[in-house]
Amino acid sequence: MYTYQKDDLPLMPTQVVGSYGTPSWLYVVRDAMKRGEMGSVDIKETFDDATNLAIMEQEEAGVDVISDGEMRRFNFLVGFYDYIQGVEKIPWERQLGYPGPDMIDAFRCTAELKAPNGFGLPEELIYAHTRTQKPLLTPLGGPVTFAFRINPGDVYKNKKEVAWALVPLLNAELKAAVAAGATHIQIDEPSAIDDFVPLDEFVEMFNATVEGVDATIGLHICFGNFMGRPAVAHRTYEHIAPLFKDMNVDIFHLEFANRGMWQAEIFEQYARDDQYLAAGVVDVKARAIESPEIVAERIREILKHTAPERLWTSTDCGFSMTARWVGREKLKALVEGTNIVRQELS
Repeated sequence: MYTYQKDDLPLMPTQVVGSYGTPSWLYVVRDAMKRGEMGSVDIKETFDDATNLAIMEQEEAGVDVISDGEMRRFNFLVGFYDYIQGVEKIPWERQLGYPGPDMIDAFRCTAELKAPNGFGLPEELIYAHTRTQKPLLTPLGGPVTFAFRINPGDVYKNKKEVAWALVPLLNAELKAAVAAGATHIQIDEPSAIDDFVPLDEFVEMFNATVEGVDATIGLHICFGNFMGRPAVAHRTYEHIAPLFKDMNVDIFHLEFANRGMWQAEIFEQYARDDQYLAAGVVDVKARAIESPEIVAERIREILKHTAPERLWTSTDCGFSMTARWVGREKLKALVEGTNIVRQELS
């Protein structure tokens, strides 16, 4: 359910995807936590400070819909597994070199999956609301994304069963987030869904995950951004796009900048009239910082196929793998480039 009213946001709102650039000192603190050198108050103060910084810099850049920067999370998703009962960490058989495809399974099922204490979204959100008056995006990985790194062990037949086991846990967490004040939920899922969940079943799984969640629902279909590199070799939406109409999604977040604006027309071809496009027009996987004029040029390309009233602008992905100062400048370019086109349309 799209919860924004007409006057809540400007034309072509700007949004972040979720994660913000990690401050250098936070890496030091995380290592100290692993060594047991941080007390609970030390840890809380550190994550509060990092969240304050992320919110402040997003506000300074002028972004319309921001997040808490995902500062309390480790590598977007990994920290969430600590909340899940029924999984154990798997020691990788290869510890040297670039983390590769033989290091995907980081966890193994040992029992039926449960999350009796949730995943921590309400706590993140409650604190973030004390630091900003701007609309807040609440992102969370979807069941396929979570299941991707879990070996089913002897508990489940395959990763698809693992994903379905996660659906009610994630649904309950999203409802708890809404009860804590969330109005805009974004589910992050991979583009290569057909690896272990057929596309039609993925739609069913996604809809079950967001069923009864009274908020604006976004879906970020991701091509991966580990260490600033795409994870998918053939980055296309042609397989999932025909199913857009069947999904309980208000805003589709699609990556265009890193793909040279390929498939800029695909949303118009397949989306319902009541669905919106958050177009990725800033490339987070490129080290160079786009000028506002380049961002404006990319937005104009999207506008050839999508009405401005149905368009949001964003980065391709989050900034967790981007140097913080680069991410900050890229957000400024996003806002300034969007403003250029807004003025042209006024």
